[in-house]
Amino acid sequence: MSVIISAGTLGIGIIIGYMGQRSGFCTIGGIRNFILTMDMRLLKGAAAFIAAAFAGFLFAALIGYQQDFPAFSSAEGSGTLYNACTNPYGGAEHNDGLWRMLILTIAGGFGVGLFSVMANGCPFRQHVKASEGDTGAVAYVLGFYFAAVAFGFLIKPIISGV
Repeated sequence: MSVIISAGTLGIGIIIGYMGQRSGFCTIGGIRNFILTMDMRLLKGAAAFIAAAFAGFLFAALIGYQQDFPAFSSAEGSGTLYNACTNPYGGAEHNDGLWRMLILTIAGGFGVGLFSVMANGCPFRQHVKASEGDTGAVAYVLGFYFAAVAFGFLIKPIISGV
């Protein structure tokens, strides 16, 4: 079973990589092209990417998939997004985990945005350029993964509420 899942994941990754390479997809490039030349071709791709992500999340929710988010853990809930954001009375719980996740999202978005502009492309585009043999993009991708691992170790106490 795990071989089938691995092969399927690899196949989907190859298809997405091929489409990204052929289209020149880049979220930062789309914003740049829209501001400088009013060209919306890449920006439409970014909008389609966001729409597909929302559709995938909705599909996963409809088939009953629940992902645990430790930062959203509530006293009664198991840490799922649904249990942390709603209460039995219908209102939203604004617990500490929700604020922690909001701060981490803003900080991460700022960091990815800043370094994407400095690297002249979003992380997806840098992965495509690295697979094409761009050594600068390879250095970016290695730094990206190193920073992700380091950030995971450093942020663990904040997420766990220590």
